[in-house]
Amino acid sequence: MNFLDDLLEKNPTGTISLLFLVLTVVVLLIIGIAYFVDFKKNKDNSKKIYMLERAIKDLIEEFRAFELLFSDQKKLLQEYKYSLDKIDQEIARLADSSSGESKITMAIQMANQGKNISEISQATNLSPEEIEPIIKFHGKS
Repeated sequence: MNFLDDLLEKNPTGTISLLFLVLTVVVLLIIGIAYFVDFKKNKDNSKKIYMLERAIKDLIEEFRAFELLFSDQKKLLQEYKYSLDKIDQEIARLADSSSGESKITMAIQMANQGKNISEISQATNLSPEEIEPIIKFHGKS
């Protein structure tokens, strides 16, 4: 404590000025260091933000590429669906004509055996109007 008392007693104004100057230099030094650290962190953060922006732009491009790919796949699937629908229709048509032909073939065979219209109609579910020409051309005379 004697040191401070001696310092203040000999030249109090000079001592206070010196303390104020030292305190000012210390505060300015702390402010300068804080500014430098903040500047460095901002620079690092700017680099990270730039990298994130680039990554987001790359992701957007990838999503657009996937969107185009999915659009093409959707068109292709619609074409396949159209083809399958046409194949289903053709199969149904062939099945109908095949079953119709088998009924007519059965009716012709029954007419050849000498069966009458009601017997052929019951067995084949054909109408009498359809059976009459069959009996006329294929029936036993």
